[in-house]
Order: sequence, then structure tokens, then C-alpha cells
Amino acid sequence: MHCRRCSAAVPENAKFCLECGTAIADPLAQTSIIEEDESLILLRSLQRSLSGEFDVECEVGRGAMAIVYKATEVELGRRVALKVLPPSAPIGKAVAERFKREARLAASLDHPNIIPVYRVGQVGATHFIAMRFVDGKGLDDIIAAQGPLPIGVVIHILRGATSALAYAHGSGIVHRDVKSGNIMVDREGRVMVADFGIARAAEDASLTATGSVVGTPYYMSPEQCAARRIGPQSDQYSLGVVAFQMLTGSVPFNAETLPGIMHHHFYTAVPDLRASRPDVPPELYEVVTRALAKKPDHRYATTDAMLEAIEAIPFTADEKLIGEDALRALARGAGLDLVQAHPLPPLHDPTRKTPTGNMPAFARTNSGGKRRNHVVLGGAAGGALVAGLAVWLTASSLRASGAAPAPADSVPHAVTATVPTPQPRQPAVPDSAARALAAESIRAAAATRTVLDSGMLRLRVYPVDAEIVVDGRVVAQGVALDVPLPVGTRRLSVRAPGYARYDTSFVVARDRITQLPRVDLGPQDQPR
Repeated sequence: MHCRRCSAAVPENAKFCLECGTAIADPLAQTSIIEEDESLILLRSLQRSLSGEFDVECEVGRGAMAIVYKATEVELGRRVALKVLPPSAPIGKAVAERFKREARLAASLDHPNIIPVYRVGQVGATHFIAMRFVDGKGLDDIIAAQGPLPIGVVIHILRGATSALAYAHGSGIVHRDVKSGNIMVDREGRVMVADFGIARAAEDASLTATGSVVGTPYYMSPEQCAARRIGPQSDQYSLGVVAFQMLTGSVPFNAETLPGIMHHHFYTAVPDLRASRPDVPPELYEVVTRALAKKPDHRYATTDAMLEAIEAIPFTADEKLIGEDALRALARGAGLDLVQAHPLPPLHDPTRKTPTGNMPAFARTNSGGKRRNHVVLGGAAGGALVAGLAVWLTASSLRASGAAPAPADSVPHAVTATVPTPQPRQPAVPDSAARALAAESIRAAAATRTVLDSGMLRLRVYPVDAEIVVDGRVVAQGVALDVPLPVGTRRLSVRAPGYARYDTSFVVARDRITQLPRVDLGPQDQPR
């Protein structure tokens, strides 16, 4: 008997390979599900390297540059979330400095609605940050499970998140990646803003790179899409997107490509919130509408002013208690009565593909890694992407004729775009700049084109000639490596002659890689 991974000889009845530790499947056993080796190997390595300081239990999530583990700090006996740079990551000086800067920035913020950092350290090649472990759920998971939220819950979450951002902005720190996935709710209903990982001190020009596009596309402000220096008003816009998502179950802008999403942020009017949620109070509608203004100076002058507007929304003591109770129930995994929200009309797709509706709420992948839709385009690449959008608009204008009045709330530094049906005029970019960047920007836009209406599947099966069937269609044999699939619940079958067939279902999340545990089929005559 030999190990399928390293080919080493394995003693009879052994359950693990003595050389590499891989679980050994009994050829006479029933169909079994085996966890992927890579995650387990990394977990065991981390447990060894941090032994004595932290008792590392399990992985709970993955971010743009780090993995988060649930652990206990041995000396103090307190539960923590360990954010770790994986050893396989290209940890150069810049990455390590950014990781440390994240810890310093987060540790400098002492606010009840911001997840506190306890310590930052390095053991060998392992860089880590220890922070409070939040026993609860992410807002994106809550929306995915519940859909549109009650008004009282929305106001409670907005108050906590806005209070956290107002405090950070008062300290000169802009979050830069506000989204529902970075807002946590603990089991007591406390709202906490997480992941100041790409936050930068607003006054520190040395840390603000002109031409960098950093953020999550569905939540990025127009000025962030344009790679301009951003301030507190950008966080206000992103929080406005979160508020819209809480009320309707969808973000306001969606498209098939990254340039398409950015185009909507620049030019498309926000869908009428009241058409979806007629029960939205006028004061809350005003807050969301103002936060989503295209121009920063049309939003709130300070985030403290935004917080005052939210706190001024009529909200009785009884309504507050009901909202807090409902939020605690959601954070503990309970469901509420469904909130009625009318579907939003489909948006015009600026890439001229089939129009699509608004994006549904995000769903967590099976492995817990849920923050994979993060975009960082540095320097020339970021500027080229924005210029690529401008060049596309230039081409559209050359093919069309006619003009329409400019919108009152448009964004500067983009070119005029007209189509056969009347469209708003957009301010123009100088022709010389457009010509100079045309070739590079077109290539960059093509390279960054990302279809966001699908996800990907990774799966290994045994025997190696077994067919992997999704929704009745054979998609791979033996190994499914990043197979694109439509979002939603999919039906999986693994089958091979002489083996018991395995059937299950799984969820494909938008723009995520869903990695399933390995499936080992047992003989056909064995019980499953």
C-alpha cells in the first residue's frame, strides 16, 4: 500500500502516511470526504511555530493578504483572532511594513465600535496580529441569510458603523474599504468595524500613492475609482452602499466587468430606494441619498455631521429595543420574518452586454474565506484602468452623435459619452492625455476584465478517472481546478464505474473560489 501523495510505502491498517501525514483511504471503505491537505498543513505548521504563545484552533476566514484563525492566548487565557501572513506569501519588506502599519493604525483606535488590536509580532517567518475575537456574524452573512433588514436593525447598524468611522476620521484615518463584509455584529448586538488593513493616515502624503486604485469595486466611491486622493467622504459613500444593501438586499450598482461597475459609480443615478422599500423613513432616505452623491462635496462635510443626521432619525425607545433584540437574534443565527422589498429594475450595462439586475447579497464560501473580491491596482495599472474607461467612452462618442445637458452631480476628468438614445454629457479628458494612454489603457482594461456573475470550483476526487458532474453536466475528471460556474446552489455528483455514486449540493458565490473537501468514492457494493 502506498501514499497517493508522496508514494511512500504505508503499513497495513495505517490511517496516515508516516512521511507526509496524508490521510490514507481504505480501498474497501465507504465513500469518504477528506479535508484538503494544504489548509491542514498550514494550520499544523502555525500551531507548532506559535506553540507556547497561542493555542491555534481553526481557520475562520481569509482576506486579501492574510488568513484569520481562532486561537487562545496562552498566558492570559483570552480568546483572540489571529491574523497571519501565510508562509507561502511573497513577504517582502513592503508587505511586512504594510502588515505592521495595519496593526499600528488599528491599535491606535480605541472605540467600542472598532475591533481592538492586542499585539503584533513575528515568530520566525510568521508575522501575526492578535485582535479581539468577535463571537458573532459578519453583516454580509446576515444579509445573505436574511435578505433586506428591518428599519430598526438598519438604523442600529448605521449608528454603530458611522460612530466608528467618525472617530477614525477625527484621528486622521480613512478606512478605504468599508463594506458589509468588514462590519461585524457580536452575539450581544454590538456593531464593530473590522479590517483597517488598507487604511492610511489622511495627512500622511508619503503613504498616499497617486494612481493607486484600492478597495472593493461594489463599494468604491467615484473618486476612489478614479485613483484620486480620498478623504472621509469616500468612506461615507461606501457606507451609503452598505445602507442601500441592508435595505434592499442588493448593492446599487452591478455590471459584468470591473470597468462597467466603475462607470456606474461615475455616471449612473442611484436606483430609487423608495421604489424598493416604501417603508423607509424620509430622514433615512435623505442620509443614504446624500452619502451616495457623486461629488464628495455634496456629501456630509464631516462624518460627525452624518452621525448627527442618523441619530436625528425618529426612533423611539421601544423601536430601539426591538431593533437591538432583532440584531442580537440575527447575530446568533436566528431568522426573522422576511422583509418585503420590491425588486430593483435592471441597470443599463455600459459594456453593451445583456442587461443584468442588481447584485444579490454576498454569501460565504464553504471554507469561510469570504473577502476575495478586493481590488488593488497600483500606480500605472490603476491609472491605466481608469484611463481605459475613458478611452472606451471616447470610442463610444466617436460612433454616436448628438448631446444632452450635463448632469448636475457628475464627476470631472472623464470624456463625453453619447449613444443613439439621449444620455447625459460627461466632462472631457484632455485629448493629448487620452491619446498618450490609449494603447496602455485598452490593454489594462482588457487584462482586468472580470466576470462577476460567476464563481469557481476546486475539487479533487478518487478514483482519478471519476467524473465530476455539476447540474447534470460533466465539468471535469479527477480534478476540478477553477471551473467557472454560475452563482447559486449547484448540484454535485461524483461517479465512476464500480464505485458508489456520491451526490450533494454546494453554493457558488459571486467572484469567489469555492474549494470543496476531497471526495473518495467507496466500492459500489459498500454502504454509503
